[in-house]
This record gives sequence, structure tokens and C-alpha cells, in this order.
Amino acid sequence: MSFNMARKLPISTIIENAANLKKIEERAAYLQQHDSTALQTVLKFALDSTIKWALPEGAPPYKPCEALDIEGMLYSEARRLYLFVEGGNDGLTKFRREMLFINMLESLNPKDAELIIAAKDKKLPKGITKKVVNLAFPRLIEDE
Repeated sequence: MSFNMARKLPISTIIENAANLKKIEERAAYLQQHDSTALQTVLKFALDSTIKWALPEGAPPYKPCEALDIEGMLYSEARRLYLFVEGGNDGLTKFRREMLFINMLESLNPKDAELIIAAKDKKLPKGITKKVVNLAFPRLIEDE
């Protein structure tokens, strides 16, 4: 019996690889090739100016995860990003929101944790722009 054990690349690796491509069309095609709900969520939360993060700028004090085999954690954790933006869950206290964010970062691949901090601060790698993302995923970011 043969199982397809193809591993998904970490979201941070997909974005980094796309950013390193020369042409906008190549970057968009690469993002499309690795499309997932998690990838689109991270890109939208990073680039959509209508989404305001309810967290302070910069990296919070957290311990990068040292566990092995966690490359795919952001695929399941991305659905919780709404907790960290204005209007996502206004019932959370500032302290609780920040603790949940730190807990999430500590569960992710260290590169993915860095990506989420950069996304929160609206700073994706150079080359990953609204134009590239909307070419890959039309109408994902509608605030242009």
C-alpha cells in the first residue's frame, strides 16, 4: 500500500521562495501553485489595510519552538489569526490576546513565527506585494 506522504512546505518558505523569483508573474504563479487557505489568510492579514492588528508592534517575548516536525502547524493555526485583529474577538482582554499570540508563536516553526510577527507589522519580504497577491488570488485584497 502506498500513501502520498508529500509534505507541505512551511508558509514562510513558500512566501520566501516566491519573493526570490524575478518576475511578478512568476511570484504569483508560485503562490498559486502552493495555494492553501492558510497561505491566503496570512497574505490577506499582512497586506489588507482594512485589517488592523490589535497587538503592539514588534516581536513579543516568546521562546522559539524547538520541536521537530512542526513545519505544517501554521496551516492549522492560521484560522485563529482573527483573534489578534480588531473586531475579531473584542471579548478578549489585551493581556489574554497577547498571551494567546505568544502561545501560538511558540507552537510554530520558528520561521513561520517570524513570518506572523512580520505580517502583524505589515512587513512581508520585498517582492510580495498587493499586486503579486491579487494576480495570484484575484480580489483577495480589496483595499487598493
